[in-house]
Amino acid sequence: MELHARARALLCRESPLPPLPMTPRGELAPLAPPSPGQRFLPFLPSHQEQAVSLAARFMELANARPGEAGLAAVLDEAEQRASHGDAEWVKYALRVFIAHHPEGRALSVPPLVERAPHLVVPSQRPELPRKGNPGTPGAEVWLDYFREDTGLNDHIDTWHAHYPAAGYPDPARPQRRLLQDRRGEQFWYTHQQLLARYDTERLAFGMPRVVPLSDYASPINEGYDPQLPGFAPRPAGLSPRGLPGYDITDHATRRDRLFTAASSGLLWHGDSPILLDSLEQLADTAESNRGSVDGEAWADPLGPYGSHHHLGHVLLACLTGPRDRTGLPGVMASPATAARDPLFYRWHRHVNDIFDAWQSAHLPPHEPSDTPQVRMRKWLGDGTAPAHQSPDILLCMHRDIPGAASPDFDGQRWGEALFGGDNWDSPPPAFSVTTHTLRTHMAQHPVRLPDGREILKPHLDHDPFHYFFRVENPLPREQKVTVRIYLAADAFAEDRRMWMELDTFVHTLGPSRREVIHRPTRLSSVVHERGWPAHLLLPRGRHEGLLVRLMVMLTDGELDLELGYPFNRPFPPGQRIADLTARPQVATRNLWLHHVSS
Repeated sequence: MELHARARALLCRESPLPPLPMTPRGELAPLAPPSPGQRFLPFLPSHQEQAVSLAARFMELANARPGEAGLAAVLDEAEQRASHGDAEWVKYALRVFIAHHPEGRALSVPPLVERAPHLVVPSQRPELPRKGNPGTPGAEVWLDYFREDTGLNDHIDTWHAHYPAAGYPDPARPQRRLLQDRRGEQFWYTHQQLLARYDTERLAFGMPRVVPLSDYASPINEGYDPQLPGFAPRPAGLSPRGLPGYDITDHATRRDRLFTAASSGLLWHGDSPILLDSLEQLADTAESNRGSVDGEAWADPLGPYGSHHHLGHVLLACLTGPRDRTGLPGVMASPATAARDPLFYRWHRHVNDIFDAWQSAHLPPHEPSDTPQVRMRKWLGDGTAPAHQSPDILLCMHRDIPGAASPDFDGQRWGEALFGGDNWDSPPPAFSVTTHTLRTHMAQHPVRLPDGREILKPHLDHDPFHYFFRVENPLPREQKVTVRIYLAADAFAEDRRMWMELDTFVHTLGPSRREVIHRPTRLSSVVHERGWPAHLLLPRGRHEGLLVRLMVMLTDGELDLELGYPFNRPFPPGQRIADLTARPQVATRNLWLHHVSS
């Protein structure tokens, strides 16, 4: 318990965020040689290298004295180093150690709201009238509740500690650096899903989709003032500008090289072409991380492909007002705060456009021949089936299911008894507990500030519900299937980049059976395995209702498919996404998503 308390106290220690180095002319100079006395910028590769080296030192200490003695030695070293300079270097290194070392996993990392409550308070910017033009500058304030969401920012901050761009130290050989398998694919998919959700939130307000920040010369109309200690506001109307030692044209050069690689399917290492046969190396190079095609030069901003993603964050973080002399960056400088800024989404739409260009030009459509032999019905009546009205997708609100609140409730047995057997051919309206409407609302959670004050912060939430899927297995043997659940706004349903993953899980169907599969949303894999906030599982919707489409796809449970399957590849020429419904292992159903005022 003492070790847990010490780790918690260190990770929750409040320390002022120092300014960045500045030139005599008053320009921010974040590319100066890194030092623990300076402010830690996790998006700078040189800072990543130094912080991960400290995590390796922690691993060496833990290896030298296994058990609690080693953890005590790690904390001794961490506390001593945190007393000098910016403690964020040490906190990040300790979180990397906890995430990746077997002994370190005995410790826990408190959530962001406890680690840094001063970084999750809402900006409380004055809001435009909702009747205003959704395309006018300032309308982004309507989405502050989403971008400033505590769980969302914690999710992104945690991702960067679990997936350090500098690689994580090998616990057995701490001086060696490792990258997770399919790390680049994870980088792409994490941001692709975030953008799909954010664009769907924007649709609820009648706002246009996020415009990529691909033009480095044009003024940025949207400003942002986070009202957070240690971060500067960004006025509207500024254009991206370079840093001492790195001009904006240097960044444009790396952008152009990456788009050329996506188009041609070739990356270059010196004079040698490297064929891109997967998304992995393109994503590693664009980010950049140790898997970059630049090899040992991955951390060099002026390397052939440089550090496009990371330095984009730093360039935009340094876009402060011309009269600002605080030396403080904007929130784009830190993974814990970056998603608060509307530019985070514009920047990542630009970065993800690089990946989409390669996927669209070089990935063949998925081959559907390996699909399981199962059946989900499109309609129960005769004649032409109406689109997206599968009777085998049944939804029930948690509050409407008798006994669902009991800890020993068996949803599988309850679903089989109600929706299976003699009721197999009954349509959803025949059951009083089913619904075609999902509801969201604004809730509040407390944030206790370091001075003891407590504020209530609004956040989006939804009424909990359960899925019940009727599936027929015609084969005289068991079939292991992966059940994939996706959602898209009806207006975006033909855009493969707009489908949001709600859940993915494995189920074994009995031989020659008609079976009801039960799944409560509280078990969602995107929450428990990917770390997405549970309260943001559903997009907001509208008061009058937003038409959305739920898709359920069953795939072979023995196959390890690409992330985002089947939406990570272009569809065959002439085929619409809606045509997937014709396949027996796919079903869709239109639903209404209502936002209810408190």
